[in-house]
Amino acid sequence: MNKVAFSSWNGKIIDNRSPAKGKKKAREEATGAFPATLDGYSYDALMGWNGLVVFDPKADVPALTLAYIAEARKLSCGECSVCMIGIDRVREILLDMRAGKGGAKDLAEIEEIVKGVMVNSKCNFGRATALTPVLDAVKHFKAAFLEAGKGEKDAPGEYRSAVTAPCMEACPATLDIPGYIELIRNNKFKESLDLIRERCILPGVIGRACTHPCEAACVRKDMDGPLAIRLLKRAAADAELREGSALPAPGEEKKEKVAIIGAGPAGLAAAYNLRLMGYGVTIFEALPKAGGMASVGIPDYRLPKDVLNHEIDLIKRMGVDIRLNSKVEALSVADFQKQGYAAVFAAIGAHVGTRIGCKGEEVVSEDVLQGAEFLRGVSLGKKVVPVDKVAIIGGGNVALDCARNCIRLGFKDVEIVYRRSRAEMPGSDQEIEEALHEGVKITYLAAPVEIVRKAGKVTAIECVKMKLGEPDESGRKRPIPVKGSEFTLKTDMVIAATGQKPDLGLLSAKEKGSLATAWGTIKADAASSSTETTRLFAGGDCVTGPATLIEALNAGNKAAKSIAAYLRGEPFVDEPSFEGIDVHQQRDMGFVPPAPVGKVELLDVAERIGSFAEVEGGFDADAAMKEAQRCLRCYRLMVWQ
Repeated sequence: MNKVAFSSWNGKIIDNRSPAKGKKKAREEATGAFPATLDGYSYDALMGWNGLVVFDPKADVPALTLAYIAEARKLSCGECSVCMIGIDRVREILLDMRAGKGGAKDLAEIEEIVKGVMVNSKCNFGRATALTPVLDAVKHFKAAFLEAGKGEKDAPGEYRSAVTAPCMEACPATLDIPGYIELIRNNKFKESLDLIRERCILPGVIGRACTHPCEAACVRKDMDGPLAIRLLKRAAADAELREGSALPAPGEEKKEKVAIIGAGPAGLAAAYNLRLMGYGVTIFEALPKAGGMASVGIPDYRLPKDVLNHEIDLIKRMGVDIRLNSKVEALSVADFQKQGYAAVFAAIGAHVGTRIGCKGEEVVSEDVLQGAEFLRGVSLGKKVVPVDKVAIIGGGNVALDCARNCIRLGFKDVEIVYRRSRAEMPGSDQEIEEALHEGVKITYLAAPVEIVRKAGKVTAIECVKMKLGEPDESGRKRPIPVKGSEFTLKTDMVIAATGQKPDLGLLSAKEKGSLATAWGTIKADAASSSTETTRLFAGGDCVTGPATLIEALNAGNKAAKSIAAYLRGEPFVDEPSFEGIDVHQQRDMGFVPPAPVGKVELLDVAERIGSFAEVEGGFDADAAMKEAQRCLRCYRLMVWQ
């Protein structure tokens, strides 16, 4: 581990430089306060929203400060002017000092300006990010600034920068959330949507069906409630539905073509990004509909299919060829190459249900179904005959979607059986609450041990009560059967919603040996999506196992960049990462006036039953702009050399 020469991170001063000019300096051993490398690069010093960290005492802190200010200026919105004017004046002073003009009084002016910006800025960027580390630099490196005139450069020869925010860091696709919210606040819905689409080509889908981890990370969460980030994304997408749409034209046509297997979020995102770069793209989809689990897994009451179809149509209008009912089995990259495809991206999702693991499950019958199979059948128009009682095994969103579908299809008694408690249930809190409102029952701390049949028909499931032990590998408390607690739950149908896996029929027998993991997924590099088979890339649920739509979509984003790098004969370079640095940590940002969270209307429960109409309403333009005003613009900027 490198030893920190100086750090002011989070206001804690660590100074291991040699005492100079008789000044008494605190000395403290500090190793591992920061990673030895950032984004794969070693560095001498970094300046970030929360302070300054120097490993090499000879680092050019004044030059790094100028570099930081240049990047901060790009993020200053000018909404309140204080931040922008302050940054410009500080930069002007430092440039003068760099040119040999200025002295101690100029450093004093910088301190005064910085404090003024921190007090008077309207947003968190100005209060706590824009100039906080600059103040640390001029206070603790005065001698270096006063001697800066001896140099000629006004910025380091090479430096790297990265921008994030707590919400952005929590988002699997790292959308520029403060940026698109700010555009909505200023009634620029089209521009907001353009910014969203840089990383999320399905904004209407994600604006409805995302698990929104960004909101759990929102700085306002502990004040008066997090920003309605998901609904604001939906508002930008809905504005396009009302006003018409347009996508950017593809870049200069490339000679290479790419084959994508699977038209789910990962495949669609990869296709869009590759087409935008000018590559020819063909998607081969096994199902009669494009969209993957967004199409055949998420019910209409959560995601109206006209929204999904609109966004798929935009991708097709970009020139992406989507071939439905085209299942690929025993994949041969060589055969695709003969057809003119320079690379293949496998994005087949995870559509095969996993077993519950109880007796009687092995008997094939129409009254024992897999959750994914049940949802797919409903989405594709398969006739479902409701029964009096259905028991759904599992606690995720698939189980909840199955239950809420059953309510709408006329099942009289719908019950979820989950082996842990409500606290461990992986389904979203909102979906759980809405299921309960609609009449779904949930039995916690119980697990099935046998499916009971009479004359070939399901009549009950034998269950055992569970207690919670120590956490398992998932981080949740392990369910343990309670001896002697068996009980019978009468039911006419069982739906297993305990997990899913990919259909590895895609792989040839030869490739299964090298590409299939012990978990039944495809082995691929997490960053580049590359596999051991040349020209074959893989990403999304078929690599990670069942995940969220936004995670799959981001896998497609990354795969497109990686495939393009491969086709250009260049190494794949991942984006800068803040891994290992707590982006929630910050200094006091002062008083924030309270503002309640904007609410949307939900369809009355009585109107939901027997209907697949969308349950959740959205923001109109005025409500969206009002909610967007609550955003604190909590950007985190870091520059290192």
